[in-house]
Amino acid sequence: MDKQPLWLLLFLSLLLGLMVMSEVLHKHFRWPAERSRKFIHVSGGLLCLLFPAIFTSHWWVLALAFIAFLLLLVTYVKKMLPSVHETKRYSLGSVLFPVPVYVCFLMAEMNHNDLYFYLPVSLLAISDTAAEIGGHTQWGQQGKQFFKGQKTLAGSVYFFITALLANAGWLFIGYHLPIDNMLKIGLLISLFATIAELVTLHGWDNLTVPAVTLLLLSLLL
Repeated sequence: MDKQPLWLLLFLSLLLGLMVMSEVLHKHFRWPAERSRKFIHVSGGLLCLLFPAIFTSHWWVLALAFIAFLLLLVTYVKKMLPSVHETKRYSLGSVLFPVPVYVCFLMAEMNHNDLYFYLPVSLLAISDTAAEIGGHTQWGQQGKQFFKGQKTLAGSVYFFITALLANAGWLFIGYHLPIDNMLKIGLLISLFATIAELVTLHGWDNLTVPAVTLLLLSLLL
C-alpha cells in the first residue's frame, strides 16, 4: 500500500493543528499576534524539514503546498486567523510561505541534492524569525532603521548570524564540505540572503531569500 496519501493527510492535520494551537495561544493565553506568528512560522518550517525523508515525489508536496496556500489565502482575505495573519504592517508573508517550500523541494529533486531544500527552508524558518526578533529588541527599536522602521540593522545582524550557523550546519556537518569551501559558500549565501531580507518588504522576503539561496547554491556547488 502506498503510504504517501497517508503522509499527506498527516501533514495537513499537523498544519491545521498548529493553526488551532496558535489561535488558542493568541486568544486564551493572551499571546501577542507577533509571538503566535513566530510560533507557527518556526514550528511549521521545522516540520517541513521532514519532507525529503518522507515524500518520494514533488507532486505530493505540491498538493500539500497548494492546499496550505489556499487555506492561508482564504483566511487572510476573510480576516480570519489573526494569530497567523495579524501584523502591525501590511504583509503577505504568511500566505506566501508554502510557495518557496514547494519550489525548494522541486529544485532538490531536480538536482538530486536535498541541500537545495534544507538550507533555504532553514533560513525561512529560523533566520527570518531571528530578524523579526532582532527588530523588536531595544537595539532594534532604538538603533538604525530602514524603510520607515520596517527593517532594522539589529534584525539584519540577527539574520546574518543565524544564517551563518545554518550554512555551517548543512554544508559542513551535513554534507562534509571542506572548511574553505564551507566558509566561502556560507559567507556568500548568508550575506546575499541578508541583503534580500533587508530590501524586500511586505513579506515578499519569503520568496526572495530562498530564491537567492537557490541561485547561489546552483552557482557555487
